[in-house]
Amino acid sequence: MKKSNKLNKSKKNMLNEKLKDLDEWEENQYNPGYYIGTGRVSKPIKGIGKNPVIQLSIGLIILISSIIAIIDSANVLNIISFAIPIIIGFILVYSAIIRLINYR
Repeated sequence: MKKSNKLNKSKKNMLNEKLKDLDEWEENQYNPGYYIGTGRVSKPIKGIGKNPVIQLSIGLIILISSIIAIIDSANVLNIISFAIPIIIGFILVYSAIIRLINYR
């Protein structure tokens, strides 16, 4: 009886802490520089690293859409402008695959 009561209290405390963090993010999401230099990470970004499948899907969406745009109109300026999204997509896909391999 006491053990389940302590478990419920710890779950409530954890939920209250998460709600407090969400309120803080909600109040400061448009405040430029609030998270810079403090070591804190905003809530939407923090959740991406926990699930590599989400990271993999975001990376594939970025890669596929960039490659389709380059193939659609292949000129030098288009290829240069899509270099950074392709690099970001590749990094997301690569790190997600590494995490999936290490996770299993």
